[in-house]
Amino acid sequence: MKLKNKILLIFFIIAQLPVLLTGYLAYRINKETLEQETISYLVATNLQKSVRINHWINNAAHDLEYLASIPFLREKIIKEIDKHDTHTSEHEQFQEDVIQNYLRPMMLKGGFIEVFILRLTDGLILLSTDSLQAEKIKENRPYFLEGLTGTYVQNVFYSIALQQQGMVISTPISDAGGHPVAVLAARLNLKDLSSIMEERSDLKATEDTYLVNPQNYFITEPRYGKEYALRKTVYTKGVQNALQGQNGTAFYPDYRGIPVIGAYKYLPERSIALITEIDQEEYLAPIKRLQRTTLGIGALMAVLSLLAGWIYADALLNPLLRLVAAVNKTGADNLIFTEAIPGKHEIAQLAKAFAGMTERLQETLVSRDELQKEVEERRKAEAELQNALVQLSRSNKELEQFAYVASHDLQEPLRMVSSYVQLLAERYKDQLDEKAQKFINYAVDGAVRMQVLIQDLLSFSRVSTRGLAFSQVDCNVLLAEAIDNLQTSIRTAEAVVTSDLLPAVYGDKIQIVQVFQNLIANSIKFCANKPPTVHVSAELSAGTWRFSVRDNGIGIDVKHTDKIFVIFQRLHTREEYPGTGIGLALCKRIVERHGGEIWFESEVDKGTTFYFTLPKTEAEI
Repeated sequence: MKLKNKILLIFFIIAQLPVLLTGYLAYRINKETLEQETISYLVATNLQKSVRINHWINNAAHDLEYLASIPFLREKIIKEIDKHDTHTSEHEQFQEDVIQNYLRPMMLKGGFIEVFILRLTDGLILLSTDSLQAEKIKENRPYFLEGLTGTYVQNVFYSIALQQQGMVISTPISDAGGHPVAVLAARLNLKDLSSIMEERSDLKATEDTYLVNPQNYFITEPRYGKEYALRKTVYTKGVQNALQGQNGTAFYPDYRGIPVIGAYKYLPERSIALITEIDQEEYLAPIKRLQRTTLGIGALMAVLSLLAGWIYADALLNPLLRLVAAVNKTGADNLIFTEAIPGKHEIAQLAKAFAGMTERLQETLVSRDELQKEVEERRKAEAELQNALVQLSRSNKELEQFAYVASHDLQEPLRMVSSYVQLLAERYKDQLDEKAQKFINYAVDGAVRMQVLIQDLLSFSRVSTRGLAFSQVDCNVLLAEAIDNLQTSIRTAEAVVTSDLLPAVYGDKIQIVQVFQNLIANSIKFCANKPPTVHVSAELSAGTWRFSVRDNGIGIDVKHTDKIFVIFQRLHTREEYPGTGIGLALCKRIVERHGGEIWFESEVDKGTTFYFTLPKTEAEI
């Protein structure tokens, strides 16, 4: 992609990011706000209409109970029930009187479509505001059976006789002793119930509220349906949840298959579902308007950003193209760069820097022969250094072989001298005077010391050549082995050797035992006239384990620092402290073989602490 296109793309992205981010946040916030507002409205509508439904039914029940409690009406009905003939003129007069003076006014007042009285014995309708229903027997109807014991409200049902849906309220008519003598019943006008469902505010254009019975039939007509009541079923998510006794809201397709947001409520006293729904398209309309506005702003910002990017790209690229053309003219045969780009911007600075670079390059080319000569000399020096390293390696190997051969070949003559001198002393001890015996002892002691020196020299030379392969070893076990090897010295000196918990390291277990053993032996030996105390510890430092061996001995003067790790160097006479002086040199060689260091800190007469480091892991060896 060309630089100009990249600049335009960057300007476009920079301009669009705030718009997109703002639009997204506004969309989320407004969507959540509108969603919560709509849900609150739907839930409040359901609550209000459930209260209206219960109020409507309770008012009708109270009106019917009041009518049944009128003493004059109750006495008329009791007298009429005692008569067996219902076809007399007196009975007709009774019907006319009760219907005109009591039932019909109640029908008009209470919103009933029919008010009727049933006989106690067989459920016969004694009289009714609907003359077609008179003398029909309703002994098996729930409103008759339940109405004998108290006020009963029957849920909406479809009446086959009337060919319409109905809802009946019944209550007993009792005598002065409280015994029922008849049942007063009334059919509610369900248009009033539909009117409650059809009440809508102007806030929601697609608001739809309806009732559903436990058999999933519509009880009232939905807004977008015709002749649905008790004729069609509905199984939407809101209806199913409500009929399961739940109250809440959900997003789902309604009975038309259109996505809605619905609030559902179960009315347990009526065993019906109350549903209020609003089309999702309506509540999302402000969001869509916001999206269109955001897209318009985004398009405008895109045009402006591309225009600004175009202008900026031209201002940036024109001097850059001039610089590229000038650079292309500069080659191996022409190192003179004369293009001057005016201004203080970065491209002008780059042009100046390139000019300076060509000048320095010319100077470099002038001294190219000298540089080539220096390279040849360095190659020659490296070759000589490599040869010296090879010679040094060969010399080291020969030295190790010499030390081994010399030590091995010297062993046998020394053993022979020592043996024959001892044999001479044993066989001629009675013929030799005290001075001769002393000379023989000197000779034997010298031979023995020579053997020890040779053995130490051999051990020193074998540190690198005869060592074991490195492996993970537990220093607690190795320290215990070293202490066990020194048991005789420890008991004799009444020494106390303690330690902290030591780590596991990678190394040669035999040589590490030898380091612990030599350092502890020195601590016990160089302790003057007090019981030695030695403490061994370790801590992790800079990725390696740093061990310390601390004692309470005679200490070491700092002026002997350069001698302390040199082979066969001694700071005391053999009469004061026996030994060959190879122990610390051997420790140093072993530690260096493991890639570590060894040093000490000491104060005269206050003790010494030897430190040495060992690698933490195998990769560090």
